[in-house]
Amino acid sequence: NKVYATRKEVALRMMDTLGCTYSTAQSGLFVWAKVPAQVASVEKWIDELLYETKVFITPGFIFGEQGSRYIRISLCSPEEKMKEAHERIKNWINSKSKVGQTLLEKQ
Repeated sequence: NKVYATRKEVALRMMDTLGCTYSTAQSGLFVWAKVPAQVASVEKWIDELLYETKVFITPGFIFGEQGSRYIRISLCSPEEKMKEAHERIKNWINSKSKVGQTLLEKQ
């Protein structure tokens, strides 16, 4: 339980970095979060994240209509891998802001 609690903390920091909202009362092997309203297309946003950072975050729309504005992070990876993924995401966001773009740019 302690291992998964630590992984959950890292996943929640990733969600914070991405500007997502979530409940801390979640349990299980995944953390779900709502994508910011400013993101026009979750599918395009997740694809950009994947291609730019090599970090895969599951888009909720693959689970049906009710998941369309959500993403999911698995807690099944080792903590160090999750921390590495978080660093990649932070670097991606920082690089976007350095070139005058915003993370939540409408596409």
